[in-house]
Amino acid sequence: QQSTIPEFRFRVPPYSIMQLFNSNVAVLVLSIFFTRAEADGSTELSAVSSIVEFTVANLDPNEDGASNKFRVQLRPSWAPIGVERFQELTSSNFWEDVRIFRNVPNFMSQFGISSDPAVQASWSSRGNIQDDAVVTSNSRGTVSFATSGANSRTTQIFINTADNSFLDSQGFSPIGEVLPAGDGYGGMEVVDKFYDGYRELPNQGKITAEGISYLDAEFPNLSYFEKAEFIDDGGIPSVVIKDENNGSSSYGVGFICIAFPMVVSSIRGLF
Repeated sequence: QQSTIPEFRFRVPPYSIMQLFNSNVAVLVLSIFFTRAEADGSTELSAVSSIVEFTVANLDPNEDGASNKFRVQLRPSWAPIGVERFQELTSSNFWEDVRIFRNVPNFMSQFGISSDPAVQASWSSRGNIQDDAVVTSNSRGTVSFATSGANSRTTQIFINTADNSFLDSQGFSPIGEVLPAGDGYGGMEVVDKFYDGYRELPNQGKITAEGISYLDAEFPNLSYFEKAEFIDDGGIPSVVIKDENNGSSSYGVGFICIAFPMVVSSIRGLF
């Protein structure tokens, strides 16, 4: 379904704008309103940011003082359908506790199967998303959806840890890229420390069916995401309007200011 910005509604004060204009008053009217985002069952997403910050556990090596965070800049101009799905996954906290289950050095790191089989089943029931055209190459640091053929993208993602341009002709469309290190977060040097001792041993079918019990028993050293959150341009966590299908809701705050050039009389009787 198409993601939309919820429409906020507010109650107009019990006087008309014309009354204000007709009165001999210059007044700043500040109307603060709180309103529930009216959702129609589709996923409602914030338009604040296209940057997602991941916090990673079980890095190898796990050096003292080294950052365990990295950021992904989503690029809707590259792959609008894929970016929308990634935003939906992020807004629903899908990435929390997700293992990087397939890590092949100098190739890619893959993740995107929930450690909770019920959560994965819920997303699988939503169906696949359509392919985006490939408009940029799978160079080192780009982020793409894994596929099993045409129009088969679901929840699985990989980060290219090498220049993999040979994937371009196979339909793998990057949706974003890992940002260079900044204040309080790392770049690809964090991705390069994802645990790679198991390579391709974890079984995707068992992860899907058994989740965390299988992963902890068989592959306890896998790196995983503690959390992922939207970050605005100033580096502050953004408020994201959650998926109404997951039982969450959001509230907005707005204001209206109306100014008049000079004060001529009191505003008694208007309120």
